Amino acid sequence: MTLRRAPTLNLPNQLTVARLGMCGLMIISLSFDWPYAATTALFIFALASFTDWLDGSIARGRNLVTDLGKLLDPLADKILIIGALIALVARGVAPMWMVVIIMSREFLISGLRQIAAHKQKILAAERVGKHKTISQIVAILVSLTTLSLGELGWQDTALAHFLGASQIWFYWIALIITVLSGAIYFWKNAAVVNETLSDPPESSVVKSDSKPEAVDEATLPVDEPATLSAPAFKEWEAIVEALGQGAQIILLRKGGIAEGRAGFQAKHPKFWLFPTRYHQQWEKTKPELRRLIAPATDAGKDFTLQYFAEVTDAIYLSSWDQVARLEDAHYWGEEILRERFGYQDRPGMEAGLHLLIVRVSKINLPHRLQPSPDYEGCKSWIDVPVDWSKDIAAHVVRTEEFTTRRSRILAAVATVAVSSSGSLPKVAAV
Repeated sequence: MTLRRAPTLNLPNQLTVARLGMCGLMIISLSFDWPYAATTALFIFALASFTDWLDGSIARGRNLVTDLGKLLDPLADKILIIGALIALVARGVAPMWMVVIIMSREFLISGLRQIAAHKQKILAAERVGKHKTISQIVAILVSLTTLSLGELGWQDTALAHFLGASQIWFYWIALIITVLSGAIYFWKNAAVVNETLSDPPESSVVKSDSKPEAVDEATLPVDEPATLSAPAFKEWEAIVEALGQGAQIILLRKGGIAEGRAGFQAKHPKFWLFPTRYHQQWEKTKPELRRLIAPATDAGKDFTLQYFAEVTDAIYLSSWDQVARLEDAHYWGEEILRERFGYQDRPGMEAGLHLLIVRVSKINLPHRLQPSPDYEGCKSWIDVPVDWSKDIAAHVVRTEEFTTRRSRILAAVATVAVSSSGSLPKVAAV
């Protein structure tokens, strides 16, 4: 069974798309001279700002984070704020030079992130960036409220006088935080900047009169065996996709028949997530998984490597109560976990499960592998003929959110024993 993603235009993404539409309505309202232009724009801007908080809260709370949302959400934020500032400049309210500096900061940070992505590096968002956004929203709200009070005939009230006299200071606060947040971002990522400045120019292309040989493009998507290889962790396709969409950040494993007396071991700190169809039992996953992933009707033969994982914690769960506390952290059904927990096919095996907390990244161009006998069998680890060294990748869960979810998982299994032996360091729950 191959998988296709369920529709990504979920509720958080619908709110983001709605915010993009509200951005256009707000700018249109401020672009024409009519009696309640600022009042209408104030209402739209306040509602759009609220949806910015709401869609993120819903996406994180319900595990509905998608690639589309990661693209549209920051884009909608920038369009909303920059559009409002430009409109206020046109009305003679916002200082043009301040707005130019604020916009320049946004373009510079976006450029730095693109450079980092080209170098296969991921730049985490800084907390001060949220303060920057809040300060800009407050400054815009103050200006729109001041204009609205004038439209409603309340320009002589104490509130109107206060906002009119103090709005310039709100812009100063927003400007200072904006510049400061940009400086902090560049300072913390100085290595990327220095590396970019020191990069030699690309060598010029030597022209040749000879015609290049034709390439059969049909053969390009499939990765043939090469000298490079990397470890891969076999897991149900549905679970791999849940990991790849950021819906869960844990793996639970007992060990396959082919793994010998020692059973499963956390051998590798970094590995591909290999989507296996062998022994996948769709009916033993949670019903909620259907909202995230839908089974496709076509049955493909090739394997797609699109995600790799880095282990942050490797823990052995010897008590079923500890497994039960992770109920909200994964999409396996209770039946399959109880089967794995109690599985003691070989002498010396104990009841329990290995827990791996993993940071998953998605590559921009997936690798496609043809079936091979090396990928078969009841075993957790296999070697694949491709690695991630030349892939451009991005984390599927933002750093701040991952840290929060990891802390909750560790707290839920706080009485757990240390991880079993393996190449990874033993990690005790805190």
